[in-house]
Amino acid sequence: MINRGQVTIFIILAVVIAAVLLVVFYPRIKNVFIPSSPPVQIEDCVKKQLGNFVQEIASHGGSLEPVNFYLYNNKKIDYLCYTNEYYKTCVMQQPFIKQKFEDEISRFISEKAKSCVGELAANYKSKGYSVESRTGNVSVEIVPNSLKIIVSMPVTLTKETSETFDKFIITRPGNMYEILIISQAILNYEARYGDSIPEDFMLLYPNLRIQKLKQSDGSKIYIVEDRDTKDSFTFATRSLSWPEGFGTQEKYVKV
Repeated sequence: MINRGQVTIFIILAVVIAAVLLVVFYPRIKNVFIPSSPPVQIEDCVKKQLGNFVQEIASHGGSLEPVNFYLYNNKKIDYLCYTNEYYKTCVMQQPFIKQKFEDEISRFISEKAKSCVGELAANYKSKGYSVESRTGNVSVEIVPNSLKIIVSMPVTLTKETSETFDKFIITRPGNMYEILIISQAILNYEARYGDSIPEDFMLLYPNLRIQKLKQSDGSKIYIVEDRDTKDSFTFATRSLSWPEGFGTQEKYVKV
């Protein structure tokens, strides 16, 4: 009876340990025996390749290597509205910053997305599938609450049955859309009036934090940040600047 009781206890312990191990390692076991669907595999791969690139170019004003820039904290910040003269309002350098931002991401991720599709094809071929893939294109859309990457590269997988995936849509949550729209509005004020009042925008959009950092040469660094998502966009302007010692242009701003 004692031996039977000990055996029962060991069996119960073994079952409990097995259950705990299953819970802990289930995601890895699932990936081995139950592979992710093609859309999930492409999404994971593209997101991994994208990494922190979106926030990196956002911290430079939407360009990874700005040409006309202000050096702030050893980082090149793109002038999106600029004049090198005093007493004059700036000229827009990037009239459509959302489109420019989308184009930068698209250029960066296109080849990497093709590589992800190639990896997917290789994985399924190794499992005995017949794979037919066609070249296509990659587009990026910044929309409310997310960034979408559309990989239009059709893939057909055939084994016992055939399945075709015409395109893969990768969604990255965030609030870059609203940030860019407000940044565009600030730039419009800079081009028209020579300045802007961040507090006015923050009253209308309390979820945003807008910093305006004035520099000694008349340049301004704007940092527009979402308080919740921490997405941010940093850019530079130089507009209606006054020579040092001649006061400030703020009293002339009509907003």
